[in-house]
Amino acid sequence: MGFFKQTLRWRRIQPVLIAPVLYILVSVLYFHVPWKYRYSVYKNAPKIDRALMLSGYRILSVGDGFALFGHDVEIEIDDGYRGETVYGGYPSQGLQLFGRATILENRSYTAGYSESMNNPLWVAYRIFDVPELENGERASFRIDHRTRSKISTSDYKHSGFDRGHLAPNYGIGTRYGQEGQDETFLMSNIIPQSPGVNRGIWKDLEMVVAKQYGRYFQEVWVVTGPVFTDPIEKMESGIPIPSHYYKIIADENGGKLRVLAFLIESDCPPYTRIRKRLVSIDEIEGKTGLDFFPKLSEQAQYQLESKPATRLWPTHKSALKYHFKGQTQ
Repeated sequence: MGFFKQTLRWRRIQPVLIAPVLYILVSVLYFHVPWKYRYSVYKNAPKIDRALMLSGYRILSVGDGFALFGHDVEIEIDDGYRGETVYGGYPSQGLQLFGRATILENRSYTAGYSESMNNPLWVAYRIFDVPELENGERASFRIDHRTRSKISTSDYKHSGFDRGHLAPNYGIGTRYGQEGQDETFLMSNIIPQSPGVNRGIWKDLEMVVAKQYGRYFQEVWVVTGPVFTDPIEKMESGIPIPSHYYKIIADENGGKLRVLAFLIESDCPPYTRIRKRLVSIDEIEGKTGLDFFPKLSEQAQYQLESKPATRLWPTHKSALKYHFKGQTQ
């Protein structure tokens, strides 16, 4: 009799247990279906297509966060390269005479602003651990009167492009308070960014840095900016439109310096996993003409920049230490 009751109970529980597993499997499999086969589902049942793609993306992104496979790019390094907002020195333009960036120092980040391009070429900032991730209120975009171009928010009106932050509103606001957050709304920190990227993969990457890397690894340094590819398109206001956006993250871990470099195209498809946009720093340097980490030796730069990492930084062990021991190192 007892065996019969247990069997009956198991049969009742089975669908409850199996249904989520099946949904996970279907979502992951559907995520990998080529567009030409997905199109009919998208056309006839767009909500189902969107739900399965979003679920598959989230499940696979969680797996990417465990970083069980792949390798890091890291080198042994001495102390002395840490700055308040930048690691290893400001990005260099070498012997370039024209179109050199003007350094704009802020409390929470530093920008290398190009008057000729009406855009920042790079922005550098540091994200570090804080007791609570408390964010202030969003400010209004405003002209940076330190620039000659004096780009305003109206220059973006009806352009079809977002006013894309380089130093992120959330990440900076949670570390530097309202004053620092307000600084991120200076137009010298803004580039034209396609809405799909700005509100999708770019935001996801910023949140990984703000909520995970900057806490579980104590502190990380970020340098980020646009890429302009000939022929350069412009908005009606004359502001050049980037073809790609880059982000380089540096972290000191166990006596070594490790980096992640990302290059994201302006028309990056939705539900693109962050890991799929890892590249070498050399590739970004080739597209931007900038030299990153110029204070490091040539040998150190070669070892750090010539090859891409093939995985994100694993956070699961550091997260457990952080939450249970209050430390990660």
